[in-house]
Amino acid sequence: MKAKAATVRAAIKKLLAECGWTPSGIINLLRGGGSSSKGSSYERDVCRQLSLWWTGGTRDDVFWRSSGSGARAKVRGRANRDTAGQHGDVAATDPIGAPLIDVFTIELKRGYSEFTFQDLVDRPANAGIQEWERFLTQTLESWEQAGAYSWLLITRRDRRQALAWTPYHILGELRAAGSFRKGWPIPLVRMRVVLRDLGSSPQCIEVCCMTLEDFLAGVSPEHIRTLGETV
Repeated sequence: MKAKAATVRAAIKKLLAECGWTPSGIINLLRGGGSSSKGSSYERDVCRQLSLWWTGGTRDDVFWRSSGSGARAKVRGRANRDTAGQHGDVAATDPIGAPLIDVFTIELKRGYSEFTFQDLVDRPANAGIQEWERFLTQTLESWEQAGAYSWLLITRRDRRQALAWTPYHILGELRAAGSFRKGWPIPLVRMRVVLRDLGSSPQCIEVCCMTLEDFLAGVSPEHIRTLGETV
């Protein structure tokens, strides 16, 4: 007996949610949108960019997309099963890249142009879970499962510059390791936000943001290695 289309779509939605897909991502995929392809292309571009930065421009293959963009590791992590080196969206394909992954679990988000981090500031008290709450919650979950020292969320809206988000305290620690010797970049955002999509009580976190270009210009691989040796 042929199943009804609505039943099939509901089953697909449930499976994709279990694999770490956000509601908007599921909707775009089922509508036949190009966000999944666009996101995959962007992930590859960022991996090449990070590889060139990490190796001083000599190699573009040190980092690559993790298995299923981290979805497999997330599902296994929820069952208390480790998936070495595959948390987040970026994995080290060469051992020389391991120090970066040990310090940062890296998540990437491309598109979602109708949403901004301001949604976490001006949302009504009774508003539903915001997309940026899902971004940050997903990043925190991957970081906790990975056991890395901290996390890095890289976002890019359509026709905008890429942004790098980290916990605020990491900026001071990177500065102590030798980063940002020319002073803090401008623009630089710092804010405290409350995340409600955590499966328990809301959690307040303090985050900061700058352009990815400024982050990579102010932080060197040596600074990352130095920070990794102190934690």
